[in-house]
Amino acid sequence: MNISLTKRFGIYSLLFYACFAFNACSKKDNPPPPVDQTPKITITSLSVDSGVYNTSVNITGTGFSNTVTNDKVFFNGKPATITAATSTQLTALVPLAAGTGKVSVKVNDGAEVFGSVFNYKQSWIVSTFAGSGVAGFNDGDGIGATLNQPVGITIDDNGDFYITEQGNNAIRKITAAGKVTTIAGNGSAGKADGKGAAATFYHPGGIRVDKAENLYIADYANNMIRKIDASGKVTTLAGTGIQGFNNGPGVSATFRGPIDLVFNKAGEIFVADFANEIIRKITTGGVVSTFSKIAVPDATGLPSGFHFPSGLAIDANDNIFVVDQLNYMIQKITLSGNISTFAGSGTRAVVNAQGIKAGFYSPYQLTIDKNGNFYVTDMYQIRKIDKDVNVTLFAGITDHGSANGSAAVSSFYTPIGIVTDKEGNVYVADTSNNLIRKIAFQ
Repeated sequence: MNISLTKRFGIYSLLFYACFAFNACSKKDNPPPPVDQTPKITITSLSVDSGVYNTSVNITGTGFSNTVTNDKVFFNGKPATITAATSTQLTALVPLAAGTGKVSVKVNDGAEVFGSVFNYKQSWIVSTFAGSGVAGFNDGDGIGATLNQPVGITIDDNGDFYITEQGNNAIRKITAAGKVTTIAGNGSAGKADGKGAAATFYHPGGIRVDKAENLYIADYANNMIRKIDASGKVTTLAGTGIQGFNNGPGVSATFRGPIDLVFNKAGEIFVADFANEIIRKITTGGVVSTFSKIAVPDATGLPSGFHFPSGLAIDANDNIFVVDQLNYMIQKITLSGNISTFAGSGTRAVVNAQGIKAGFYSPYQLTIDKNGNFYVTDMYQIRKIDKDVNVTLFAGITDHGSANGSAAVSSFYTPIGIVTDKEGNVYVADTSNNLIRKIAFQ
């Protein structure tokens, strides 16, 4: 009995020590999982809760990486550019057209953490619509094409654009999608009629398109008005090619640097005859006459004649608005030919004010949008004249450049031609930059 108990005790002891040793080994071989030392990612606040494109926003929180490339920031799901990073703060720029939604952060491609809502505010944004910026004569898509001193620009009912190029002596077409093709001219200066590359121009200026897709061009250095019909055939509508000031049938009329043109509801064409310093009229039958050249002060005491008229626009009531370049003002001509000063004091200066209290520095051309607002190209800037005749800065800084982005910090280099589309977007022939620029509310 005692022997049996002793044996049993020994067996149990061996089993006990065996189990103890096994458990000890098991614990040693399978240590507990390590505690997660990764900092918890949180977003506690935003420095601002609303803003326009490229607004700098400080995002305060925890768990961010000090290395910018390890962090990702999103505004309403749109990726943002991060300009600075610490473990507790990220600085990011609001992406274009972000919309309203939450700001979120990812670190090292981990889980996305959401913060508070950011309210995106639309603003006018400048971008490049067509042209590489390098002078050339290559067709192509958007910035893959090259232009050479685009001057005039117009738009048809399909949203396609037509531009004149002084450097290429050509007429180009840009589709609404940005594809650039050449419709007339071959790069050489001349005054030959014909089709496509057989036709020639000499520093063409303003251009307009009618409902039938006919184009009318102020062929500046040729002293002619040219027409391109819907088939692409170029003809001379008025002007002999010799400088002068003769009225009469188109084939015998003469001009001195016709630089821009518009047509009214009746199909009559009005021409800014730059060096003759008058506005000419061409009837639907092709007869040229003098429309307006009064050179006496108007009711404001300002001159109502013209000193190198360089741009024209026409409103729904057939009132014509003239960029009077060296009088530094915008003048208005009624259908009956009466002239008055619309905006500008007559003094060369950049002054934002109402009507004749405003100042222009070097205005070139203008356009009217669907809401009755005017846009004027003025040296390196685009100026706006609203329905109450308040003149303000619309886009561009006071020096030349080609910067895109918010209108207030964008830059241009001798913008001349300008037009708006049905949505109110503004397109500019940025002449010295060899670009077509777009200004859209985004």
